[in-house]
Amino acid sequence: MSKQRKCLTLCLFILMTISINQVLYAQDQEPPKSGIDSAMALSPDYMPIYYAAFPTIHFNPMQYQLLDTSMFHTSDYAPFYESQNIYQGLGINGQAHKSMVFDYQKEVGFNMITLPYPLYFKEQKDLRFYNVETSFTRLAYTYGLSTEHNFSFTHAQKIKDVEFSLDLTALSNKGYFIHQSTNMLSLDGVFHYQTPKDIYGITVSYIFNHAKFSENGGLTDYRSFAERNARDENFTNDLGSFNVFFSNASTLINTHDVMLQQYVNLKDAKGRYYGTFTHSFQFKHQSDAFNDYDLNNSYYRDRYFFSTDTTRDTLSFWGIVNTLQWSNYEPLAVQSQSNYSFRFAGGVRHEFVSAKLPYYIGNSVSLFARTSIRLFKVWDIHGNIAYSFFRYNNNDAIANADATFAINRKQCHFIGLEADFYRVSPDFIFTRYVGNNNTWEKDWKKENNLKLGAFYTILGYKVSFNYFMMNHHKYLNSNFEPESFEKSINVVQLNLFAPVRIKNFYMDVNMSLQHSTQPYIAVPLFAGKLYAAYQFRIFRNRLHIQIGGDLMYNTLYFADGYNPIIHQFYYQQDVKVGNYLYFDLNITFRVNRIAFYVRGGNLLEGVLSYKYFTTPYYPMQGRNLELGITWRFYD
Repeated sequence: MSKQRKCLTLCLFILMTISINQVLYAQDQEPPKSGIDSAMALSPDYMPIYYAAFPTIHFNPMQYQLLDTSMFHTSDYAPFYESQNIYQGLGINGQAHKSMVFDYQKEVGFNMITLPYPLYFKEQKDLRFYNVETSFTRLAYTYGLSTEHNFSFTHAQKIKDVEFSLDLTALSNKGYFIHQSTNMLSLDGVFHYQTPKDIYGITVSYIFNHAKFSENGGLTDYRSFAERNARDENFTNDLGSFNVFFSNASTLINTHDVMLQQYVNLKDAKGRYYGTFTHSFQFKHQSDAFNDYDLNNSYYRDRYFFSTDTTRDTLSFWGIVNTLQWSNYEPLAVQSQSNYSFRFAGGVRHEFVSAKLPYYIGNSVSLFARTSIRLFKVWDIHGNIAYSFFRYNNNDAIANADATFAINRKQCHFIGLEADFYRVSPDFIFTRYVGNNNTWEKDWKKENNLKLGAFYTILGYKVSFNYFMMNHHKYLNSNFEPESFEKSINVVQLNLFAPVRIKNFYMDVNMSLQHSTQPYIAVPLFAGKLYAAYQFRIFRNRLHIQIGGDLMYNTLYFADGYNPIIHQFYYQQDVKVGNYLYFDLNITFRVNRIAFYVRGGNLLEGVLSYKYFTTPYYPMQGRNLELGITWRFYD
């Protein structure tokens, strides 16, 4: 670590220590179980906060879960650290990433491109509805070396019949290598109002995702980094001495998503319920731009269609979706607790899309139906079916079903089966694309994908087995052009998630065993993550201390590479990654609603090796340090 980093680390540690002492002193002057927030309202130390996925367009009975506000997990600071997330990435937070645990999901309708930022970019299906009596607020900020800033803000408020929430995540990372910086912002807001007699309701949501990257394309010489000598201090510490593919390229991505939903609950004068009629309007817009001013690069393969000096590859489209549906359960209705229930929703969906580069304009209509059934208090059956007509998505079909048997609901003890079938058109970018380096127009057969699964859960523990059969699978080859594998690809998967809780000790274990019959779906044989922590209290129980650590490991495999020009992962068989143990330690100090956090990351750098890659040519962070703070309010 350089002298500047050591000095900065020491200063921040002293500042954190002083802050803790000040908070402890303040708490000695106040009641230990409450504090006064900035709004001068009484705010307790802990309050249970429940949330549910907010299905703004295709709503289903809501299933609430508890937001853990008693402990302070590392996921408060970066979703990459969360135990459930095992991803390959490009080295620093906010850049492109892809799950190592294979899954396949697709929604009805047109899709231009699937962006590789699922942990940071929000979609309508990612929105949350918070169940609060008054309000809940959470602030979190992390500073990392070198020069990483991560900030997140959540606020949920209820005022009589009005409920709204706001989520914001912003990060700015300078990076470790030449031309690696990231700037990202994700903002979403939800407003909901329902009349006092529950006749009429309206929901408005807005999502904005913004990202600006300095795209370096990774290191040109993978082996010089991975096999360097730790004794060569200059070569080890000066990461700017390693050459990268791009020194001037940049990417700018903006997405906007606005949804307006209105519904009327049909009731007579005696209050008898006859169903709910709903109209949803959604507007989506996305623009991507890749720029470069030096085209002397092997990524371009000496192929230029517009310019040999500079390139600006853009993609832009917008769409309008109108949905009409009827259901026999009200929006925001929770999962029924009765012995028998039958819930049904069905309707029609119209979508208009306009795009340029690649050009596309068209309409599609989809019919859909959903059901939720409970039998004998122990069987829960859910089903979904959709069929599309016209233009690019003509004859697309999606069907999902699952059946769960409740052994003991209080202990969350279930066993179940699930099946998903997709006959869908691939993302439009696989069919038609126009760029300075690549251009194509293809005529594909539809993808036919089947997933069969079984699972067993008890007290949060879950074991699941999944079988995937993929036909006409589309992928990008090593020349960054789309191909279709016409034969079947089978993926077999066994997953385990175990949240161990023993008094003040807890541990999350997340493991997956996987096998793919073809290399075009790249998965490691084993991928796992373990997080363990112990919490205790001192200073008359005012200061909570949590000491934890996490491990991540995956076996060697040919992980997909990443092409920043079209923001997609691609098939490659040149470089294997994996067989490296990532080890991090963290400690959290909590006083009432404030927590201070210190994390040391990748502590085994150089001890084991320098082969800490999850994506070919993109090293993950070496040994690093992060400092963070969270503050929660319950008014």
